[in-house]
Amino acid sequence: MAWNISASLALLYLILYATLLIHLLVLYGKQKISIRSRFTFVTFHVLIRLASQATGLAFALAGYSNVGLLIAYFILGAEGYFTLVLCAYRFLIVWHQAHFRSRESWLEPKRPAGEKWWRTTLGALVPYVPGERLRPMGFIHSYLVVANTLIIVGGTMLSRGSGDSEGFESDLQRIQTSKILRTVGQAIFLIINIALLSAILMTAYQARVESNRQEEDEETSNYPHPTLIILLIVWPLLIVRGLYGLLSPFVDPFNYFVPDNYDSHGLTLKFITYEYVLGTTMEWLSCALLIGTWWTEKWPGLVQTVQESDKKAIQN
Repeated sequence: MAWNISASLALLYLILYATLLIHLLVLYGKQKISIRSRFTFVTFHVLIRLASQATGLAFALAGYSNVGLLIAYFILGAEGYFTLVLCAYRFLIVWHQAHFRSRESWLEPKRPAGEKWWRTTLGALVPYVPGERLRPMGFIHSYLVVANTLIIVGGTMLSRGSGDSEGFESDLQRIQTSKILRTVGQAIFLIINIALLSAILMTAYQARVESNRQEEDEETSNYPHPTLIILLIVWPLLIVRGLYGLLSPFVDPFNYFVPDNYDSHGLTLKFITYEYVLGTTMEWLSCALLIGTWWTEKWPGLVQTVQESDKKAIQN
């Protein structure tokens, strides 16, 4: 198939994500950030989005006859959103550990030094351990994994159509089941995003209370920290992306699997506009803003504390 607008936009965002990756690699190279930092989560997200855009470019060029590329693009897109939501929570946890007087996060307790990686991984999925306080991130991680699994399973079901009249009814049932699984998964993502706003607002309130108790810290008593402001800006972007994903199985102009969204050149301009404005752009802006927190944490006396918190958060 000839070059088209879908291929152009896929290439554009491939370049934009490559720019973010280069920026991160430069920070790593100059030792401004370390592998054991919150930015490793963002780097992982960027790598997934690069793979997603490359697959989207291949699908745009190969045409709608190549369903395998479409399913791969769909799944990688879901993985990108999954990792981005997780990034936002990880950044908030690091902020807690860097700025609260206790140097602790009520979202997730610090893991013991030297703990084996498999215990850390399993511990991240456990919301409560007898004798310890509640671990909200245990719930978040568990529900994110469930939602991610439902979306992936629902997406892969669409690639197993029979393609003949005898299997028409089973195909319809498979499509309906896929729609339900994807909807439930996206709904869970949306609920987790709403919980993220509550966590950010609670953080800002707690920081305000602690600041007011410290008489010499009058400069930051009236306004939220710049990093929290960035997280507040990121939140509506994630919500728009989440609503788009939730509605896509039901709103025909948002649905990749509706024939009317294709013409002789591939995907229609209307569909492409929805996809890149409500989906890809929201994710790219969110990612760029999260990377921008490197500058908001460069206030005097804060950089070392944040870097130490990064090392602890990457272990959780």
